[in-house]
Amino acid sequence: MTGAGAEQPRPWRMFDALPTGVCIATPAGRIVYANRHLHELLGYPYGELEGEDLGLLRGGDGVLPVPGLPLEGRGGRERRYRCRDGEFVWVVEAVTVCQDDGGDPYELRTVTDVSHHRRAEAALRDQLMMKDVLFETLPVPVFVKDADGRFVDCNDAFERYTGLPRRAVIEKTSFDVLDPPLAHVHAAMDRDLLVNWGQRSYQESVPHADGMPRRARVSKAVYRDNIGEVAGIVGVIHDLSAEDQPNEARLQTILEQSPIGVSVSRREDGVVIFANTRFAELTGFPRERVIGSRARDYYVDDNQRERVIERLRTSGSVVNMEVQFRRADGSSFWTLFTVNQAVIQGVEVNLAWIYDYTERRNMEEALRDMASKDPLTGIYNRRSFMELGRQQLARSQRFREPMSVVVLDVDHFKKINDSYGHATGDDALRMVAGACASILREYDILGRLGGEEFVVVLPGATPDESRVVAERLRRHIARMPVPGPEGRFHMTASMGIAGVESAGDTLEKAIHRADLALYRAKREGRNRVIVFEAGM
Repeated sequence: MTGAGAEQPRPWRMFDALPTGVCIATPAGRIVYANRHLHELLGYPYGELEGEDLGLLRGGDGVLPVPGLPLEGRGGRERRYRCRDGEFVWVVEAVTVCQDDGGDPYELRTVTDVSHHRRAEAALRDQLMMKDVLFETLPVPVFVKDADGRFVDCNDAFERYTGLPRRAVIEKTSFDVLDPPLAHVHAAMDRDLLVNWGQRSYQESVPHADGMPRRARVSKAVYRDNIGEVAGIVGVIHDLSAEDQPNEARLQTILEQSPIGVSVSRREDGVVIFANTRFAELTGFPRERVIGSRARDYYVDDNQRERVIERLRTSGSVVNMEVQFRRADGSSFWTLFTVNQAVIQGVEVNLAWIYDYTERRNMEEALRDMASKDPLTGIYNRRSFMELGRQQLARSQRFREPMSVVVLDVDHFKKINDSYGHATGDDALRMVAGACASILREYDILGRLGGEEFVVVLPGATPDESRVVAERLRRHIARMPVPGPEGRFHMTASMGIAGVESAGDTLEKAIHRADLALYRAKREGRNRVIVFEAGM
């Protein structure tokens, strides 16, 4: 076992190309190797961790099992690692016990950063909590119905206004809580809305807590489920009786206390004539700067602004559109943007609400990235590789540029698993992925088809040019010592190459031809590269 400052064993240096942290330590906890990714994750200059004790990295908070995150049969535990600046990051740590040539044991740790996902999950919980709090604290009566016309929720203001307790409304229809003539009117509006979608506002009598029906304007809109189907109706009751009309001071207070950014702009010229404190906070401009500015100045993308204008022109409103806005410092943030048209004191205006959607959107993008990578090696999984490969094939065919596909298979991989165990087999696959990443170009596409089979798309390369790259990779893998439980061993790989042949060629056909060449390489003794030829 080598100490700090000594030359690293050659197989360990292969871990430097991996996109996940790797740490090798003695049973006593002394670090003898840490790859570049782990140094970067924790903020250390490369090589500084070697010779340190593992206790330096531990957050002192114990470990937590992570359900649903197994590493190919090896456990993963979630814990905190301490950075060089004293801050902490959350990681998933997996440990494998191995031996060096002299039989001395050591521990190999793989460390995956999950801090962003923990923050994203916390932000999502906070957003859902804010939605519930906002629903309950809205000063106007709000109710929700399902697609069958049954009430599924209502807020406190609805209970106070109508005098109907929530338990008497939930799971009931309008016919259960209203007089039949009145129920028919509201039910007919619901049916029309569910058929034609969109939004509706109409004036009709509604129950009131004093026992006498009151004239009100009822605004309703359909909402959709996660697959885009109509799930029900959201309704708001606006009392039209003179004594309950909010005065300007009350309206100002309501808007100022809103956790959502609100602005009002003149429809004729787009000049902002009102903005609440939250709108100013989100944009980073003082409110006095917002008043008098133009609404169009806050859009990052003119195409998004045109979509908003077109939606207002055709339907009169915009509901929860994802729009990117600009802050005072030049940065941008994503919002759920809602706009309604209105007339205030004879002036036609656009009433706009912006809800900061940035954290939620970032979390969704992070989850999509997780879904695109192979969990063992960190390279593209089969589905993502095929999608990116088809895109590259379309570009190559459009610009009439060459493109080749290389299929790589580790020779006698089953024997490696049977002889040294699946944990060592996993390490071998990660080393192959690292070897490929260290030799391929940045824009080459590397994926794992499954098991011990890898595939590469080489844009702009003919089969003969690709053979030069594949030979260099083959020699590199053959020289690479693999640490095992009883000492180091070597492995080899066979490769088949096929080029894109015509404008009608497909990625699937090219991979199939490369597979045929790979089978020829296997039959001729393995550890070789074969280019596809007609007749194979």
